[in-house]
Amino acid sequence: MNGVEGFPNRLSAEHRAIEALLRQLTRTTTGVGDDSEALRLLGSLRRLLGPHLVVEETHLYPLARRRLTAGDALADAAGRSHATIRRLLDRAQDDRLYAGGRRHTVTVLAVLLRAHLRGEDERLFPALRARAAAEELRTCERRMREGWARQPGAPLWGLPPGTGAIAALRDHVSGHDTSGQQHSP
Repeated sequence: MNGVEGFPNRLSAEHRAIEALLRQLTRTTTGVGDDSEALRLLGSLRRLLGPHLVVEETHLYPLARRRLTAGDALADAAGRSHATIRRLLDRAQDDRLYAGGRRHTVTVLAVLLRAHLRGEDERLFPALRARAAAEELRTCERRMREGWARQPGAPLWGLPPGTGAIAALRDHVSGHDTSGQQHSP
């Protein structure tokens, strides 16, 4: 797909990776015992979400403001949702938080994040595909791709969009973390 039919390709791929990570995080936090695994998974979630949210705020939501009738309200609501997601992630990673508090915070974070992702996948992306010109969608996709490339820790190799983030997440979750290295996974 060339950025029109599958718009936005990388965001959609990252949504699937975030969902997979949330499933693993939820399984980890439902048990009793050492929550170092939950903290490790929360770190992976933060590394994936940080650039993802910035790129949405910088490129996707301005397009929604320009092209959708309720684009301003939608972008404002998404911005508030992003702020809440960041606060919940900060709280969940707080090492002073007891295990039960972490479980509760992760549950709230997962519910909010899943609703946010679903809203984008099911409503925002189709609405933008219907209202924005094909060239505008391709330009937005290109700018998002360039935005990810400028983010700290961005892959240095010319991998297909989304590959680096997904591979890094996979490697971290599987225990083959290469995030401390200065190359793409």
